[in-house]
Amino acid sequence: MRNSVVSVLLFVMSVLLLASCSLPGSQRQLVSKDRMLEEDVMENIFYEMHIADAMVSLHMVQVDGHTSLTQYQVDSLIYESIYDKYNCTRESFEESILWYLQNKPEQLKVMYEHVVERFNQNIAEIGNEKSDSVATVESNTL
Repeated sequence: MRNSVVSVLLFVMSVLLLASCSLPGSQRQLVSKDRMLEEDVMENIFYEMHIADAMVSLHMVQVDGHTSLTQYQVDSLIYESIYDKYNCTRESFEESILWYLQNKPEQLKVMYEHVVERFNQNIAEIGNEKSDSVATVESNTL
């Protein structure tokens, strides 16, 4: 999972670097604001992509009938289902990332901070569930 987070962060940083290297005034709008994905949709897609990456990395997901697929191909199939869920395409997702990078890079950072908060919250909840079940077992054995 850590590798996939690093990969996505490297991708975003690379795009930021490319966007910042353009001359001022020479940047064209890559996607109009009315076509870009909303922030909550972007956050959800980022979040679900990281979950999918972790599941594939841990070999928790396999695609039936496709035993020879690479991790990249499995990721792509899963990503397509995520895009379908949010009624968008890979292209519209990537264009939206570029729009945020060009116009609101700080907001893109905030979106990622929210994704990290969600992961931390889920981890804490899982930890609480485990400690609650341990406490229940201990109280029942006394």
